[in-house]
Amino acid sequence: MRISQRLDYTLRLLVALARTPHDGPAAAGDLAATLGLPRRFAEQQMAALVKSGLTTSRRGTGGGYSLGRSAKEITVLDVVRAVEGDALDVPRSAGSATAEFWAGTASALEERLGSTTLAELARRQAELDPQAAPMYFI
Repeated sequence: MRISQRLDYTLRLLVALARTPHDGPAAAGDLAATLGLPRRFAEQQMAALVKSGLTTSRRGTGGGYSLGRSAKEITVLDVVRAVEGDALDVPRSAGSATAEFWAGTASALEERLGSTTLAELARRQAELDPQAAPMYFI
């Protein structure tokens, strides 16, 4: 299995957004700079996430992106589906041992992705880097 760089970067952006006070708003470029990600990528991806409902945007002074729902309500599976579509599509050959194996593997992975929230990842990130304060953007 391969996790795309696009998915990894997008998840990192959303975790950073979840760590902003009151869940944002934060400029995509500021998030990108903080994480060392390409600015253009962040801007494009955050705009695309508005369409999926994972983020909202506000223009003008004090504008930027906020989470579309509480970080406790957004799962990693939501992010995977928004970025990659149905990435857990597996072969469905009836009576095939390999198809059963892939289906079971996909089911376990989907359960893990669906039970992990942005809030949990944000909390874990704070544990891994306790000296990094929550991100404030002006």
